[in-house]
Amino acid sequence: MPSRKEGKKVLWPVYFDIHAKRSGGRRIPKNLAVENPKIEEIARAVKNLGIEYEVEYESRYPALWWRESGRILVKTRMKKEELLKKVAEIIKNNRAD
Repeated sequence: MPSRKEGKKVLWPVYFDIHAKRSGGRRIPKNLAVENPKIEEIARAVKNLGIEYEVEYESRYPALWWRESGRILVKTRMKKEELLKKVAEIIKNNRAD
């Protein structure tokens, strides 16, 4: 698990899933959430922000341990909620194109 001292934040696909409840892991408002977010989409959005990242494809969100979703480790000093909203907006805009 990444340490806070390393400055890495973890992004799970469930954070952006419109079908997930807040209590089920969604971290952004429904108006920014998308259906079935892919790890590649999240990685592309982080890359567009010019932030250093690393993808771990085999990781599983602890509450959904049976689902292999992957995660992204992001190295930034940006607040996590701000980062999540920016990434969500990019994903939403990319899907609208």
